[in-house]
Amino acid sequence: MKQEYAVIQQIQKRMLISIGQLAKKLGLKEGDYVRLELEENSNSLRLVPVDWHPREQEYFWSGEWQERMKNSLRDLAEGRVKTYSDVEELLGELENATDNKN
Repeated sequence: MKQEYAVIQQIQKRMLISIGQLAKKLGLKEGDYVRLELEENSNSLRLVPVDWHPREQEYFWSGEWQERMKNSLRDLAEGRVKTYSDVEELLGELENATDNKN
């Protein structure tokens, strides 16, 4: 493995290390997630930047969507659900609901 950038860092109290110089090079900022991988054969530790969820799902973690999910789960728990025998039945009800609003 070719080593392109290295920093020597002393381990501080409570086994903490600073990765400030490396974080800048990796584009990391406070609050970002990293995975630490122990490579036992080489006795090496590898730091890998990761997202805790896919970026395309970012909208889902917004306050608005989380509130919608809570409401949906509450509706399920309280039995406020309806089942349909097929998609056409569902679409028909949705069309009727739209027509009744106009």
